[in-house]
Amino acid sequence: MPQPVLQALILADHVYQDRDTGKKVIAGTFNVLRFSRPSLQAAETSPTGPRPLRPAEVMKAGSPMVYLSLTDVRGTMPLDLRYVDLANNEVLMHGKFQVQSEDPLRTVEAVVAVPPLPIRHPGAYALELLYEDELLGALRITAVEMPDA
Repeated sequence: MPQPVLQALILADHVYQDRDTGKKVIAGTFNVLRFSRPSLQAAETSPTGPRPLRPAEVMKAGSPMVYLSLTDVRGTMPLDLRYVDLANNEVLMHGKFQVQSEDPLRTVEAVVAVPPLPIRHPGAYALELLYEDELLGALRITAVEMPDA
């Protein structure tokens, strides 16, 4: 079966849908993640990696959303969205979902909520969309370490 064609892969704070028109509103697009390491005191209890978020920060930050636009969708097609550390190609998380269309000329939009993206180190990461283990496209994400305040 032919592959679907990825037209857009966007990472955003939120994707809304207008009730009257059905149009998607993509708010707060980004491809850079900023993080800071634990202070010396916190480092004694958590010596590795970025500092853990407090519950209030998670509620404030929310989880990002991925907006996808595809064509050439024929029937029901399984997709896999992966978040990959490009330093070693390790898949840090992934999720499977399906899109469906009986008309391959129709544009199919999908919105996928993802958990906060893990950061192991400064550098390059990617959100990748796959169909039958074939890469349809990717979004490069850069993790930037912020200086201690």
